[in-house]
Amino acid sequence: MLKIYRATVLSKLEYGCTIYGSAWKSVLQKLDPVHHIALRLYSGAFRTSPVKSLYVECYESALELKRQMLSLHYYFKIQSNSNHPFHDFKLRPFLLRLQNARKSFIPVFFTRVQDILYDINLLHLHVTPEPKSNFPPWGIPVVQFLNPFQTFIKSDTADIIYQQIFIEHRQEYDDFIAIYTDGSKSADHVSFAVVFPNTTFSFKLHSSCSVFTAEIAAVLLALEKISDCLERKFIIYMDSLSVLECPKSFYMHSHHHPLVLNVLHLLNKLASRDFNILCWVPSHVGIVGNEKADKAAKLATVPTNSSTPLTDFKKYTKLLFYTKWQRQWDTEKDNKLHSVKPHVQPWPSLTTRKADTLLTRLRVGHTRYTHRYLLFGEQTPMCSQCNCTNYPHVLAVRGDPLDGRYISVPGVSIGRYPSHMAGLLKGIKRRGHSLGLALRVVTVPGGDPERIGSG
Repeated sequence: MLKIYRATVLSKLEYGCTIYGSAWKSVLQKLDPVHHIALRLYSGAFRTSPVKSLYVECYESALELKRQMLSLHYYFKIQSNSNHPFHDFKLRPFLLRLQNARKSFIPVFFTRVQDILYDINLLHLHVTPEPKSNFPPWGIPVVQFLNPFQTFIKSDTADIIYQQIFIEHRQEYDDFIAIYTDGSKSADHVSFAVVFPNTTFSFKLHSSCSVFTAEIAAVLLALEKISDCLERKFIIYMDSLSVLECPKSFYMHSHHHPLVLNVLHLLNKLASRDFNILCWVPSHVGIVGNEKADKAAKLATVPTNSSTPLTDFKKYTKLLFYTKWQRQWDTEKDNKLHSVKPHVQPWPSLTTRKADTLLTRLRVGHTRYTHRYLLFGEQTPMCSQCNCTNYPHVLAVRGDPLDGRYISVPGVSIGRYPSHMAGLLKGIKRRGHSLGLALRVVTVPGGDPERIGSG
């Protein structure tokens, strides 16, 4: 159901948001009820459920965050395309003065984007411009590379065998100068290194770059250094098959990595001079040159002035906005769902709609038993055990369906539920599903059962 909503409704709400996003906040908020109704239908939550709980339970952020993220994507797409009519757009001085003087002035797209960049600390980030491709489909340089290890499976092959094969390979190409490249990426560190026989180059990239960008940046630097040398026989060794194979699928993808184009241009320039050979080597098997490049990449501290490719930037901004969403969720300490789901992350849905709805209402803390007084305008119920209305409490069931044991299910007021309800929860848990709850289940004698499902 959520996939249908994303494809048919949410896509229309997001379409053109870079333009209509400049409207007044009160106007934009008219779209929120559509989003909330769809999430309630999908999750089965009651209309009394907090919207912030709906966002986290369904793993769908607020429309405002989506509009900001899409606006940034479009802005940097403009910046990466030098032929775009708004590539060098600057607001006229009199409009800037008007905007500063009149607070009622509706900010234009570029002003809104600057505010968003300032909010997430990305004013310093620059996007790599898209280079122009001069290759017709029939004129793309054919990139060949050596792979003496292709008949071996790494998980079934000892490191000593790879080392012996590489020694034999180097004996065959002993008159070629060996160059090793490698890229590295950790949580907040992206870098690459190029190891020549007598020198090593290592540079640090922006943390938004991917490991693929680091790997191909290393190859590009190696090719640039080779093009300035008088020697003609080189072999560039790398442990990234994706970098070696990406030129083959250059015209199969609509969005090209800008550094791939630069590598192809250099390869095309050097191919006529029989200048270089590429070779793949497995990583972390004891090949000295590859291990040296890997260590140099991880220890790189010198920053380079390179920018971030558009594809990497989109992934990075998505991560930033989900981090912002997590910070907002961390402030909801009194939210019932926050106590059982402190981290914004997707949870698997159950195959049974009724059981999935039941668990959603238990997690959110808004069930028919606990909040029917809001739905029907009744008085707030009082807990018969402790004479209060505070949370969390215990869920009581008739009979003894759990054999006196507890199951991981907190946060719902005390009440009498039919014994099959606890059996249902127990059966879900036995099938290996995580309830995402920590509610203590006890038994009480007698009483008429109340339901918390759809009944």
